[in-house]
Amino acid sequence: MSKYKTHAGLSALVFALSAPHALADSASELQKYLNTTQSLSASFTQSVRQKSGKTENSTGQFQLVRPGKFKWVYAQPYNQEIISNGQQVWLYDLDLAQVTIKPVSKALEASPAAILTGNNNLSKSFDLKSLPSKNGLDWVELSPKNKDGSFAQIRIGLSKGQLDRMELDDQFNQTTTIQFSKLQQNQPIAASVFNFSPPKGADIIRE
Repeated sequence: MSKYKTHAGLSALVFALSAPHALADSASELQKYLNTTQSLSASFTQSVRQKSGKTENSTGQFQLVRPGKFKWVYAQPYNQEIISNGQQVWLYDLDLAQVTIKPVSKALEASPAAILTGNNNLSKSFDLKSLPSKNGLDWVELSPKNKDGSFAQIRIGLSKGQLDRMELDDQFNQTTTIQFSKLQQNQPIAASVFNFSPPKGADIIRE
């Protein structure tokens, strides 16, 4: 089941007198983006850098409707789907013919998915900190208040107020970078996208 985990340093001290305004803007831009996003779809490339320095890459697409509904499809190197209808989450490994089912509250609490599909109350689960701009992006750091979760720190990069990149540091000293492309915001997405029935013969695991 380890394949299902979205295994998530910005050096700072860059700005001087202009820093307060720049830093305040990145956090407010993220909140504004979430407040105005009802649905979102995009392609992504994901890179996981392990503690040893080894990197694993994958690609896929996702769709979401806030709050709580989403579908992440990994096409390479493994065929996997992660689907939520707002009440429960299915993790389907096509190669293993295995489906893991868990309540959405358990799957989303203080997780990266909670940022994009939650109810906008980020301060309930995260401590937010604006960071200096880097590589043309405005960055916001989110530190989970629950220190027992999978992720130690999350960073979100915005380009002109739009979602561009996520960086996630997990408790195993691995860093996951997700680069988004072809984003479509607030376009209609059929409710059927977020329904899932385990295929006949698949192994079912409930958590």
